[in-house]
Amino acid sequence: MKTSKYLATDMTRKDLSYFIKRDFERKQRWKGWCSPHFMFSALWDESFAFTLWFRIGSYLSSKKNYFSKVLLLFVKIIYKHIQHSTGIQIPFGTHIGPGLRFFHYGTIIMAFDTILGENSSIHQGVTIGRVFAGPYAGTPTIGDNVVVFAGAKILGAVHVGDNAVIGANAVVTRDVPDNCVVAGVPAKVITTDSSHCFNKKWGDAFQHGYIDE
Repeated sequence: MKTSKYLATDMTRKDLSYFIKRDFERKQRWKGWCSPHFMFSALWDESFAFTLWFRIGSYLSSKKNYFSKVLLLFVKIIYKHIQHSTGIQIPFGTHIGPGLRFFHYGTIIMAFDTILGENSSIHQGVTIGRVFAGPYAGTPTIGDNVVVFAGAKILGAVHVGDNAVIGANAVVTRDVPDNCVVAGVPAKVITTDSSHCFNKKWGDAFQHGYIDE
């Protein structure tokens, strides 16, 4: 399966800028660092505020110099507050590709060592977690343009393919092929063409395929 090429832990400043811009562009067109749109989103848009400080914290965590370590202390304080206010818990350094967006908030938990591809769309109540023993011990690897709906759980060293859709309250404990929709407990494939889940409006919003109207 394809995974994002922008998943390296040791980010450069150029990478950091790219991540932030792509996260911002999930909601609106980029108009510059000093634009009112950027400043407003950084303060009031919970999804972008979370991803912004997650990216900054992940960048600083990968640096060994004293100045970065001091800055990281302040970033951790801000990030802790945002985690409590949104209910989203993702450790710094988790491998998440650009274009991350949370459509709703509350009790979203992601294990460290998870790999999440580009243009991920996450809803409330989602857990992407570790299995500690057995053949699926480990954490998930999730491809690009994946939509995870409310209450879903993705557990263990499973591979979720590109353009997959995880239905509400599904519990994924086995691999999901590209372009599939899964639902149920345990999750099973209900269709192999996920583009039929969305019209143009929501296909664009989720950075996903969609049926012609």
